Amino acid sequence: MTSPRWTLDTSELPYSAPYDTGWMRWFLAGHAVPGMETFTDGVYRRALRLDHGPAVVTCRFVPGDGGAGVVRVETRARDESDVPTALSRVRRVLALDVDAAPVDAALAADPALAASVAAAPGIRVPGAFDAAEVLLRTMIGQQISLGAAATHTARLVAALGDPVGDDEGEADHGITRLFPTPEAVATHGTEILTGPARRVAAIASTADALASGAVDVRHDGDAATQERALLALRGVGPWTARYVSMRLLGDPDVLLDTDLVVRQGAALLDIDLSDTAHWSPWRSYASMHLWRTALLARGLTIG
Repeated sequence: MTSPRWTLDTSELPYSAPYDTGWMRWFLAGHAVPGMETFTDGVYRRALRLDHGPAVVTCRFVPGDGGAGVVRVETRARDESDVPTALSRVRRVLALDVDAAPVDAALAADPALAASVAAAPGIRVPGAFDAAEVLLRTMIGQQISLGAAATHTARLVAALGDPVGDDEGEADHGITRLFPTPEAVATHGTEILTGPARRVAAIASTADALASGAVDVRHDGDAATQERALLALRGVGPWTARYVSMRLLGDPDVLLDTDLVVRQGAALLDIDLSDTAHWSPWRSYASMHLWRTALLARGLTIG
């Protein structure tokens, strides 16, 4: 049987200066899940579940003059009407519509952060492609390394993710499956996921709540309402609820003060995380700077 044809679109999405593309590339590469995402030679690819079927987006930063530039996005979709949705999600994840200049100006006014802002102007907070996905992936990654989280999630994708389709050569790039639906994780997640039984059960329970509509996580929700709903779920603590708000809602003022890496960054800069009101409303961006500081101190290459 012949596979359904794909439609191909190539678009350029502009971004304004400053934009720390190095940070965003590191984030995408560091969190990439084999089977549904790759980051190779500066090119990020991933599978998306859209209204009319699967799609694959390929993204590359193309710098221009003065620090601005474009993201060149190639979208392969089952239906051309899904292309605008795919591009909208890319814009959201890469935070292309953020005006970083006032953020940098506010944070650089704090002498403790000034050097970090100067070294990484235009740092952005990555968004989320899918609401249920970011919640479940965050729960899978709790208290384990990025590498371990990718391994566990890849196992789930391989076992439960719907196939993307192997025409157009996407399988050659390692993109073979979509992130599983909440229904699939609720039904079979405990058979696939490993680790502490309570955490595995909590992930399956959350997936069931998402599938049934008992909990609603959305890109356009209210942060306080959503966080209360998330905290009512088994296995979801304040860090997870706040991290999901930061990624999913684009909340600019989330201080990840309980995050181990953020706390390490704060210690390196001699910052008291109980006294950060002067960073408001940009504490999500301050969290990224502290995260970056700690990762660099560990010897990681970012850029």
